[in-house]
Amino acid sequence: MSDAREDEALGDALSDADILKALTLHSARGGGPAIGGARLRHVRRQQLLRCRVVRFTERRHETPRTAFGKEDLSALPLYEGAITDHPLPVPEGPGKITLVRAGSYRPVPCPCDNGSQQCAGCSGSGGHPCTCRNEPPPCDVCLDVAPCAACAACAACEKTGGARARTTKARPAASGPGVTAPGAGRVSCAVCRTPEAACPRCSGRGRVRCPHCDGRGRETCARCSGSGVGTHDVCGGKGSLTHWVEGTVEYAHETASLSLPKPDWPDKVRQRLATAARWQPRTVLPGGGVPAGVDGEHRAAVSAHLARGRVELSRRVTLETCPLARVELMDDPHRVFHVFPGARSLEVVSTLSDRLKRRLVAAGAVIIIVVVLVLRLLT
Repeated sequence: MSDAREDEALGDALSDADILKALTLHSARGGGPAIGGARLRHVRRQQLLRCRVVRFTERRHETPRTAFGKEDLSALPLYEGAITDHPLPVPEGPGKITLVRAGSYRPVPCPCDNGSQQCAGCSGSGGHPCTCRNEPPPCDVCLDVAPCAACAACAACEKTGGARARTTKARPAASGPGVTAPGAGRVSCAVCRTPEAACPRCSGRGRVRCPHCDGRGRETCARCSGSGVGTHDVCGGKGSLTHWVEGTVEYAHETASLSLPKPDWPDKVRQRLATAARWQPRTVLPGGGVPAGVDGEHRAAVSAHLARGRVELSRRVTLETCPLARVELMDDPHRVFHVFPGARSLEVVSTLSDRLKRRLVAAGAVIIIVVVLVLRLLT
């Protein structure tokens, strides 16, 4: 269709007379100031188009697969050669089919000890040397406080050669931890057996058993729990592997949408177009060509949108058009009217003109500047 015929078609759908009539009714219904006897200053007509294509597609893949142990694939169908050449009936809806290439199924034994191997964490020893190096760590309660004051006194007697003297009830230094602070309970010393003289944690020894190895100097390997044997990672502990080539065929509905032209109108116009406009359906022939009634400026984009894909089996196409007129009036320079067909009559949506918007923005900026200057003068 030529540009002249397209303009004529849009003019038939939205004639000047029909536009003026719709604007008059819009004003009478409370759409704004009366516009009786209005004269058109400028009218820009354009065709809106939206197209939705739902393609039923088929995608095929071929993948080498490996599984631990012996995999039972007897329930899967076989195919010969390449998966792309294998004939299959087209299903009614989306889904996935899994197949096995004939002759690719190959179970093999794993070169391990029936799924086990020497533990890599401990090299088969079942444990590790403890960080304590078989030396009991210092008591974490008495710390720098003497674990048994009586033992210290006895040692002093032996050095001086004096007689052994039993000390009175020993108390730790005031700087010790809370559990051994002055007045805290003490226990009989495990070394000199003096009652109520020793730290309750270490019983006067000054050291405690290592909590990691319980004083043995060696920890159990956490990876193999002390057995020295671990699971063979290659076969997952199964002792064998299964190799095969898997073919998959996936069927899906893939949706693509097109909207022309790119909207340059306000949000309120866009919302009314989506909810109140009367869109005219256009029939798309099975060959996928651009239907009649689509403007020339849209035909190239629609043709590319309707092009068939290599994996496309079938499609559902919805293509609709709607005329839209942007109207400016001689006697109302502050408003712009958008007119389009509605369910029963022409719909009208009015918005502020760009000139008025610029004036309002400028006025707002002046008000802000004045307020700032006044505040500065007051402060």
